[in-house]
Amino acid sequence: MSEHQLVAIDGRDALVYVLVRPGNDDAHVSVEAAARGISKTSAALILRQIADNWDAEEGDAPAH
Repeated sequence: MSEHQLVAIDGRDALVYVLVRPGNDDAHVSVEAAARGISKTSAALILRQIADNWDAEEGDAPAH
């Protein structure tokens, strides 16, 4: 990725966050994630729903 963009997010009230950044090479990414005030199981279900929605937008079948 050659473009860099600065993003400021106020996450003080975030229940879940996931940051995905480029890794050391094109085959890897760096992931930082946390859940606060919600169980990790609930957070995972929310993220699964987001993934399913993105798959549907692309015309793909859900991954599970």
